[in-house]
Amino acid sequence: MDVAKLGQRQLFLMKWENLEGRILKRFEQSQNDSEVIEYLVAVLVRSALCSRVISETLQALIRELFLTSEPNDTLRRYAPYFEEYCEKSEWKTIIKRLFRNEADYLACTKEARGYKDYLIKEGTLDIRQENHAYIVESFFEDMNGKRHKLTIREVDPNKAAPVVTKLLQILTTLTIFETNGVRKFVKFINYEGSGKIITTAYDTRLEEAEETVQEMMNEKSSNDTNAKNSSRKTGNLNQLANERKQTTTPHDKGNVTPTPAASKPKSKPKKPSKTPKKSDTAYLRYGKTNEQIDKEREKRRLEREKNKVLGKKKRKKK
Repeated sequence: MDVAKLGQRQLFLMKWENLEGRILKRFEQSQNDSEVIEYLVAVLVRSALCSRVISETLQALIRELFLTSEPNDTLRRYAPYFEEYCEKSEWKTIIKRLFRNEADYLACTKEARGYKDYLIKEGTLDIRQENHAYIVESFFEDMNGKRHKLTIREVDPNKAAPVVTKLLQILTTLTIFETNGVRKFVKFINYEGSGKIITTAYDTRLEEAEETVQEMMNEKSSNDTNAKNSSRKTGNLNQLANERKQTTTPHDKGNVTPTPAASKPKSKPKKPSKTPKKSDTAYLRYGKTNEQIDKEREKRRLEREKNKVLGKKKRKKK
């Protein structure tokens, strides 16, 4: 997949990690040294306004371009901007490769040497506040006099106005920004730096991450629940089997082969009752637990005693 040329939107608004990858892929496909050098100059301007150091990967690309590329006017023109990213021995080699002599170096790099120091100037103001997002909105004229706006976000508000102005003026030396063949940033007009309070914020990527975590937790909870249900079902089956053994009918008992190792279940102690005990008819209540049977028996016993106290006589069956 071919990587398109990078414009102002990519170079000044794209996330740093993504921008780095785009520059590397573009160079790999185009092998256009001059174009990539101008991309890197724009990156230096942005990083200076945002007080951010460029990555080691881009620094390695800079050294590769100046040490191995065929010398051309673009390399010569912007060389001073990249001196700090090279070792002293490397820089001496670069100067010998690009320039015939010291006078040639001074003549070709006069403009860049005038802007160079502003790329490394620290912020001297003290106006940064927490929970504020700072931007720079700048305006340029193109070759036809038409105005163009350039917005740079996450800037350092402590950069003084002369520093910001000089950094933005570096962009007027670049040829990579154009629309329909017309250079956009030919003349710098003005800029405004502003900050806004971040009251609330929302990011769909955070929501997607939370949903993923929630799904994982739900899946784990579902697995735990299934395991508990399986254990509960096993316990219920065992209980049901025991109850069926205890409620086996006399007819069934005759057909069951006695097991020597099986011990007889101990009978629960019964509360004393004035009425004589009746024979166990639990086998008629198949499916009820012993506790339910005992409750029903106790209920009938109390009913009989109540009737006895009230003087009611039990009806005889005809």
